[in-house]
Amino acid sequence: MGRTVGNLAYFLSLQVVSEVEAQRLKDYADVVSELLAEFDRRFQEFKDLEPQFALFAIPFAVDAESVSEEVQIELLNLQCDTVLKEKYTDIGVPEFYTFLSRQKYPKLVSAVAEMMAMFGST
Repeated sequence: MGRTVGNLAYFLSLQVVSEVEAQRLKDYADVVSELLAEFDRRFQEFKDLEPQFALFAIPFAVDAESVSEEVQIELLNLQCDTVLKEKYTDIGVPEFYTFLSRQKYPKLVSAVAEMMAMFGST
């Protein structure tokens, strides 16, 4: 993605100024770049947790190889259960997880409980 110097198409407030000094534009660009880097740094942990988010949000579509090995077999069993898939479609997340058998899916229920607790504590 190339960088066009002086293109103010997405900065409406700057467009109203008849002429902006090149150095000021560089200063603005630097501030925006610093903000982008800070967002990337702060939200990196969310990127690291993406497989767990997918497991929680879309358990029937997530690739079993993207989750921890201890949960894979339970996830594959869940994905093959057409009754639970229909239930998931009918009621959605998070209510769906109240219907999962803790005896049949103990590791999956535990992983989901950890994910739900994360949002309750932040």
